[in-house]
Formats: sequence, C-alpha cells, structure tokens
Amino acid sequence: MSFYRIYRPQVIDEIDNPAIREQLASLLSKDKKALPHAFFLTGPKGTGKTTAARVIAKLFNCTKPTKSGPCGKCEQCAAIANGTSLDVIEMDAASNRGIDEIRTLRDSINLAPVSADCTVYIIDEVHMLTTEAFNALLKTLEEPPPHAVFILATTDAHKVPGTIVSRCVHLGFRRAGALELIHVIRRIAKKEKIPIDEEAITLLAQAADGSFRDAAKLLEQVSFHKGNVTSDVVHRLLRITEENVRAALLACLLRHDTKGSLSLVSDMVSEGRDIKEFITDLLGDLHGMLLATSEGQAPQGWTSKAITDLIRRLTTAFGELRYSPIPSLPVELAIVEFCSAPDEEAPSLMPPPTPSSARSGSREVSSLGLLTLEKLIKHWPDFIAATKPFNHSVAGVLRSSRPKAIENGIVTIEAFYKFHQEKLQDARTREALADVLKKLFGEKVTVEIVLGKK
Repeated sequence: MSFYRIYRPQVIDEIDNPAIREQLASLLSKDKKALPHAFFLTGPKGTGKTTAARVIAKLFNCTKPTKSGPCGKCEQCAAIANGTSLDVIEMDAASNRGIDEIRTLRDSINLAPVSADCTVYIIDEVHMLTTEAFNALLKTLEEPPPHAVFILATTDAHKVPGTIVSRCVHLGFRRAGALELIHVIRRIAKKEKIPIDEEAITLLAQAADGSFRDAAKLLEQVSFHKGNVTSDVVHRLLRITEENVRAALLACLLRHDTKGSLSLVSDMVSEGRDIKEFITDLLGDLHGMLLATSEGQAPQGWTSKAITDLIRRLTTAFGELRYSPIPSLPVELAIVEFCSAPDEEAPSLMPPPTPSSARSGSREVSSLGLLTLEKLIKHWPDFIAATKPFNHSVAGVLRSSRPKAIENGIVTIEAFYKFHQEKLQDARTREALADVLKKLFGEKVTVEIVLGKK
C-alpha cells in the first residue's frame, strides 16, 4: 500500500494542516445532532480534503468518541478508514456527473443507515456535476432527512453554484507550507526507517509543491534507493531540474536565442525531466530576479519588463500543461513567443532572427520547428480527434490517411483513395486542418494533400 494511504491521518489530532485541525476541533463543542448537515471543502489537490471528509464522517458515526474527537479505532471508524462502511458513500463527480446519479442518491437518501447513526455522502470534485445535477442536488440539500450528511469537495470552488455553497459550512484548504511538508516527510521516514539527509528532505518538500499526498509519494519513490538518501539521490531519482540547466536556459532567453532555448528543453524532455517541475523552478528563479530588480539589483541584461513578460508567458504555459497532447509544447510556445517579442527597454537583448517570409503567390510559410513529422505521427490520433468538431466525415477520412512530410511550413498528408484526396483537398477543409494543427502544436502551417499508393 502507498505511503500516502498508510499514513493518512485518521483522527483530528493527526491532521497535518493546523488551520483545518482547529476548525474540525471546534465542531466538538456541539452535540452531534446540532452539527451542520452539509460541508464544502475547497482547495488544491493533495491538501487533505478527502482525509478531512473521512474524519468528519467518523465524527458523526464514531461509537467511542473521545474529548479530542473520533477514536479512530472502533468498528465504525475502522470501516470508514478502510472504505468498507455501507453508511459512508463516496462518489467521484468527475466520473458520475449526470443527473441520473444524483437522482439515484436522492431516491435512496430516505433509507435509514445500515449500522451507523448517519449516512454520509462524500462527493469529490463536485464542480464537475452538470447544471441539471446541481439543481437536483440543491433540492436534496434543502430538505435532507436527519440522518443524512453531505460533504462536497472540489479543487475549483468558483464553478460550484452559490446556491449550493450557501447551504454548506465552508472549510478552505491551502497549499501546505514547507515546514508542514518537512514534518510529514520526517514522520513517515522515521516510521519507515528510511535514512535520509535534511537537505534531501527539503528538496522533497519543494518538489511536493504544497501537496501532502505528493510529499508522501515522492518519499516513497526515493525509498527504494539502497543506502542513505542524499540530495544527489533525490535529484537523480526524481529528475529535479538542476540549477545550471535553468541558468543556461535563462542565458539563451536573454540573447533571444530561440534555437538554443528549444534545444535545452528538448534535452530536458529526452532525459525524462518533469516539465511541470521545470516551469515551477524557473518561475521561482524569475520571481527572485523580479524582487532583485525592484530593489535596484537587476541581473545583468535583464529589465523588469522582460522578466514580467517571461513570467506571464510561463504562467500561461503552466496552466496549459494539463490539456497539451505534447508535454513540452506549452513551454516551447512560451519560449518562441518571448524570443519573438524582445523587450524594447533592454538594448543588450539581441533581436530575434528574422524568419524567412512567404514568397508572393506561394502558400509557403515560415517554420518554427515546433511541429515535426515524428510528433505528428505520434499524435495523429489526437489530431483526428480534434478534427471531429469541424467535420466527422473528414475525421473518418483522416483515419485512412497518414502524414507524409513536413517541410518549410507545409504539412503533406497522403490519402490512398481519389475521393478521399478530393474531400481533403477542399480549400475550407485544408484551412480547418491547418487551424487544428496550430491549436495542437502551436505552429502556423499550410496543408497539402497528395494521392499515395496503398
């Protein structure tokens, strides 16, 4: 079993987030029957929402409560911890987001608990519910039976209707601080008897990015190392971006060296480094540079405008990581865009190379090199899927076709039937395909269709 599951806090006193621990402890001042019937838990992933939800469920159903809350040992507490309680129903709204699931819940809510005092419904990622499902849930929240308790958890609180939120007691979770994460890592390492240096613990806490769950998972990952876990071991096993790699990239960006910058990112990807961690570390460096600039100690060659511009582009890239079919694409786009828009206040910055212009009367366009034949072949199914909203039949034709070449900004697609070629050769269709390619890969291209031999 994973560390984060083994060492998940089971009672209030074990919760690592002090603010949440205090809020839950304050509930003990009231009789169980006087407690709220609905809770709204919000905050980033891995910050303890599910853990707190189960502790709240124990608060209602523990048969041997203590002065500090649920005992964590009775039959009800053990069943909730193991996920076997018939009276604690956990539902993932990301997978069960429709009105039918909520109607089923509403129809069964009047049934008495099987063996506990209350039936507790924990709905994770509640923001994923449809509008109709929210409306059905609202009716249930307005007049629930005395034995029903709802705990709604989400990472996107702003997507939950105000009418739902207003009927719940709100518990807000923040990202874990460095000291809290270090405490968790030390506690688990001690129990698992993992020899680990303080510097390595600090690195793991930084890599966890404010998540208790990620801290436990990262420690588990390095725990397979034989011998003492040092900072070098953490760097090697987790492939945390080295400072010299970031420094080299910043130097390339300062010169507006697009090719050099993209080459560094390509090397990082080929080594299996974490893109998300890379952007996070780079933004941390830029944050320090921005603060230094505000104090009149700007790094040589950099201006506050250039630093701010790069921070904004990388922040956007970070947000796009989740949806990109190619992990490195958002940061590559940010690099290309930054190098193509030099800071006018910085005379030391070299202007970006002028791309070769399209010839008059020709469909040839400049090529940034972001889209390669290898990438397109690898992500051909993603390209076909992205084409469906434009035209299902075109997507069907693409399944029987294949990418043949990419050169000078021209993507050549090979069809194997004459009527397929004619369908794809339509001007509007080729324009739509080019738009899809730009959306997926960040590069403006022209699409050509040729007839191949089967």
